[in-house]
Amino acid sequence: MGVGDLLSYAKIGWGAVSGVDAFAEALARYSVKLVLRSKDIDAEAAAEIVERAQAAVPRDTGRLFGGIQASLEDGIWTVTASAINPRGRFEMDYAFLVEHGTQAGVRGGRRGGTAAIGGRSRAGAFNPETGRRYRVANANRRSARTHPGTQPQPYFYPAVDAVMEERGLRQAETLDEPL
Repeated sequence: MGVGDLLSYAKIGWGAVSGVDAFAEALARYSVKLVLRSKDIDAEAAAEIVERAQAAVPRDTGRLFGGIQASLEDGIWTVTASAINPRGRFEMDYAFLVEHGTQAGVRGGRRGGTAAIGGRSRAGAFNPETGRRYRVANANRRSARTHPGTQPQPYFYPAVDAVMEERGLRQAETLDEPL
């Protein structure tokens, strides 16, 4: 191996190192650009999800329409849908029920309990322990009010799926834009 061969290897090595430097510099520029552009794209996507979900949500009282919101916390966009019926006993959020529907069933299927002593009902009889009468009359009845169920009315996830697909395409286009 001669001096000429060493110089050839040195040129190849220098070219490789300078190529790595150029690649690293370009990668740094693209990553900064991608991060900055990503924040804009994410903000636009969150606003678009809210807009599309609100356009598709069924309106009765407007509580669910107003409960579709986007918020930014610690650099992460979150889109939520929430609606609570203030007249409801349990303060349950019904946004999920609108999106996915409900099953048919019997509402208020309560059962009263009468005391069964010695294998027979003592409804109306005197209870010597409490000094009161046992529950009377229709205490064992079940409510016959039926609930037909509700059909799913998807408004949230279709909006999320469509916008996130568009977001991915916009992110890819960002890399093709000139620096």
